[in-house]
Amino acid sequence: MKTKFNINRPAGFNYKEERFLAPLINELEKLIKKTQTKYLYNTIKLTADKRGDLAALIIEFAEDLHNSIGLWESLEYYNKQMFNTPLPLFVESENEITGLFDVNRIKYFVHTLFMDLKEDLLLTPTHQDLNLLAQTVSLFLIAKFKNVPKVTCLKEFLSLPNNFGWEVKQKLFWLGTSSYLFRTSFHRFIIEKNKGKMEIPAMDDFLCQETTSWSGLGVIDILAKTLTLAEKEANDLRNWYERYISYYRVISTTEITLTLENIINNTKYVVHSDKNFVEIFKIGHVFLGALVPYGDLWYWSGAQYNLGDPEPTGLENIKKKFMKDSPRLIYRYDKKRLEKTKAMLRTQHQEFLNYFESDLITFNDGLSMAAALQMKEGERFEALPKNELAAYMKKHELEYPYPKMDLPEELLESINGVGVYFNVDEGIEMMRYFNDLLSGLKKEGKDLTEDENEVVRNFITSKAISPNFVRKIVEQYGAKSINSSFLINPEMKILDYLLHRYKGEFFRNRYPATTLIE
Repeated sequence: MKTKFNINRPAGFNYKEERFLAPLINELEKLIKKTQTKYLYNTIKLTADKRGDLAALIIEFAEDLHNSIGLWESLEYYNKQMFNTPLPLFVESENEITGLFDVNRIKYFVHTLFMDLKEDLLLTPTHQDLNLLAQTVSLFLIAKFKNVPKVTCLKEFLSLPNNFGWEVKQKLFWLGTSSYLFRTSFHRFIIEKNKGKMEIPAMDDFLCQETTSWSGLGVIDILAKTLTLAEKEANDLRNWYERYISYYRVISTTEITLTLENIINNTKYVVHSDKNFVEIFKIGHVFLGALVPYGDLWYWSGAQYNLGDPEPTGLENIKKKFMKDSPRLIYRYDKKRLEKTKAMLRTQHQEFLNYFESDLITFNDGLSMAAALQMKEGERFEALPKNELAAYMKKHELEYPYPKMDLPEELLESINGVGVYFNVDEGIEMMRYFNDLLSGLKKEGKDLTEDENEVVRNFITSKAISPNFVRKIVEQYGAKSINSSFLINPEMKILDYLLHRYKGEFFRNRYPATTLIE
């Protein structure tokens, strides 16, 4: 039976490190408890179970550094690439890191972890209690790891072959669900996104697609740098967030390969497995599933759903609905459709500029915003030749000579300003409480109201607002109030880090949410 320590270790190994590390977890938990009595505030005080969690995470973090496993090294590598510092918020250069268990390294690690350990926590990087904890932990690790042998099953596990996609997926599963870097985020994701149910689709979403508090990086990013992979395989792995989700017809099978045809773009893929495909995937059957590349072959990712051998009419209806409802998924592999949509967006962006004379406009309320956009669309369609307009209305079953605007009720009812930005890469973005945002930014980090602080933070943390939108506003008003809303020194140049941390998905390949109208 697995002990509490090795429950997060890969299966099938001799956990020699348990003898050295498990006692340190218990010892560190007691030290954290003692240190908490010296805190000036309750901000980062933890209950007994949370202290145990934090102690285990810190010891595993130290194990990584002590044994050069590579997980933390990968994170600092990406940070240097993106922000020119391995520890954003805490050091300006790697020259400031003075040792393996440097106090700034501990502060960065713990500061990020508290995002998941304490929900809705807002913690300044200069918090006195955080500094005290980091100093205490740093001295503890320096003293204790002098006597810890460099043995760990994790290095052995991550050194196993990576010849096939499923071998990499085994490591990805452990890293995302059990490692000290990601397991807290993983469990929180499963609770929030899937009501705590450990189901394959939700787990695969986290492993392949989720970006995290670690500078907006995902599990796939850290694993790709940690493993010893050829450049193509590393790039393949880092792009597994672009799973090719579609309906696939089985064309042929062997014991370990499938030939599938994507019914959306009519492209064929050879899929590899270590299992017998013949019994599961019948020729002619259609499956809904996701494919990812690795090397010269493709692999299933997540669950597959068998539709049997549908009639042509039924399959065509499925195809039409999928194309209408899931444009961003389709653009991943239908590049011709993507280019047409991008061209359509460029045209619409220019029309927006011609009409409003800017790609960013503001309105007093939601109703005036909706009226202005509806008037613009009406004029655009009424300018078409009558025969073209009539044909368009008939094809798209329109009652009026322009598409109906489907806007959320809370947006229409907004009375505190609405900002509308046309992002040429994705389409129109809208933001409520725009008056509070602008008034907060104009204060340059001084004396913001509670409402202004909240709106400014939401501007950064919202997944519905792109970095392009943020930068458009920051060009005019600066970022000092953004920093202060996160309790960061207003003079620090930290916007890029905040955008990556909270909007990580925007720094991967992104596609328009717009369905191509033909």
